[in-house]
Amino acid sequence: MMDVGAERLLTLAYGNHPKSSSLIPEGRKVLRVLREGPRGIEELMRELNLNPLSAANRKHFYILLKPLRETGMIAARRINGKTIYYLSYEGFSQYLRDLRKEAEFWLREASEVKMQ
Repeated sequence: MMDVGAERLLTLAYGNHPKSSSLIPEGRKVLRVLREGPRGIEELMRELNLNPLSAANRKHFYILLKPLRETGMIAARRINGKTIYYLSYEGFSQYLRDLRKEAEFWLREASEVKMQ
């Protein structure tokens, strides 16, 4: 069941990103790892089989995480000079509230136009 739910959330996060089909499986792995607890950049990259010393791998890592951070699914915090990533229920809830308001605005407008 988690895979179906995760797939929906990740589809929402990655939307029509050109690499969404390749990012979603890795995004699912990020969610699974972070469900176990917060992780530092290097640790999370190793979980994804990415070399933290490789510039290309670091770029891929940030491309992978950007939509997850923008939707509030994950958040980052600096602790003792290190960036720690964690799942953020509050951040994602706010994103969904904002998305719902936007959808209500556009759908209400569309239904008012049809009624006329």
